Amino acid sequence: MLKQILQDLWVHPDILAELDESQKQTLFCRMREEQVRRWKVWDQEEQKRPQKITDSKTSRKHVQFMLDAEGDPWTWVMGEHPDDKSIEQILEEEAREAARLLAEKEAQQLRLSVEAELTELLDINQKQLAAMEAAQGPEHEDIYCSVAEVKDRIKVPILPSPRDALQEISLNKPHKVSQRVAMWEKKVMEERTSQIFKGIQKKKLEAAKEAEEADEKREQLWKEQEKKAKEAEQKIREIARLAREEHRRSVMDVEMDVPQQSPDSPTPPKGLTAEQLEIGGPKPPSKEAIVEWFRSSELARRAGLEPYRNVVAPWFHGLISRQEAESLLNHQPVGCFLVRVSERIWGYAISYRDSDRCKHYLVDASNGHYQFLGTNQIAHNSLGELIKYHSTQPITVLGGELLVLPCARPETMPAICQGLGLLEHVR
Repeated sequence: MLKQILQDLWVHPDILAELDESQKQTLFCRMREEQVRRWKVWDQEEQKRPQKITDSKTSRKHVQFMLDAEGDPWTWVMGEHPDDKSIEQILEEEAREAARLLAEKEAQQLRLSVEAELTELLDINQKQLAAMEAAQGPEHEDIYCSVAEVKDRIKVPILPSPRDALQEISLNKPHKVSQRVAMWEKKVMEERTSQIFKGIQKKKLEAAKEAEEADEKREQLWKEQEKKAKEAEQKIREIARLAREEHRRSVMDVEMDVPQQSPDSPTPPKGLTAEQLEIGGPKPPSKEAIVEWFRSSELARRAGLEPYRNVVAPWFHGLISRQEAESLLNHQPVGCFLVRVSERIWGYAISYRDSDRCKHYLVDASNGHYQFLGTNQIAHNSLGELIKYHSTQPITVLGGELLVLPCARPETMPAICQGLGLLEHVR
């Protein structure tokens, strides 16, 4: 697997999650060494390859920096010179220029449309005047009229002909109209520039306000998420604390309840782990099964006996109940203990007298070793080694329980050991 990882330079997330910190660091160093090795190999191959000759004509492009008085590349930092404009002034000028260009474009389009309308209007007037001139025709004077009528006709002023009027409009009016159009266009462009600039400024203010509101919402959302994360972390810590406390009480202080089985259940196979026993694995179906298990397998391992003598150890009390053990330890000093065969698991229970109560610790004997139930427990080769070890090393760091004084047995020999040819310990 390591060879494949170094070949691909990639670790599957599931595999990475199973590694501890030291293993991760080691794997990272190995992968880094592999990267460096590959780079060195590539660099050596590149040096061995012939260098390509580049044509000077094809590589004429180059960059040349302006130099200052001292010969260093010339640089300009905006804002250091007294004549430099601020960023606000530059942005305002850019906005005004953009508004002016847009207004000029709109005025140009409007001017083209107005010129088209004026041209169309002038064409219509010319056609109307031509039609009036054609309809008027040559003037006929009446031959038979009075002198008074002739005098009246002489008093009427002579009007210009329609052609003369059209000529006067075409010669005199366009100059004034063009001036008025130019003035109107300038005025419209200035007003439109001001309107566009105000619109740009308004949009900037609205955008800034929206950005500020968005920042406030993100800040509020972040605070709410942080608060929820802290609450969740606090809940997780509380759950973990309760779980540790419950585990400590269940493993170190109370014999665990294992589901009952029928009396004819077979004896559990050897090698049953402490974890299987904790989660409710097979338990001894009866006292007879416990006695048979102890005599057939545990005596061969010299459980409950002195190390080098065929004598029952003073702390071994055989198959007694939890209540009987507590009645024996009630009036004993702190540190007094006894070992009994458990009716709950295939193993033993150490009953210990503390300052305020009796504590009971389960010892698993189903896997060929002797160790307390729970994770990360020290395994001993014999029950006597476990007792001797904890005579100097406390069972728990917090409690500081040391197996100092064996509790005296009320009987001469435990009932489970009777009839086996064993000797009672000499008191």
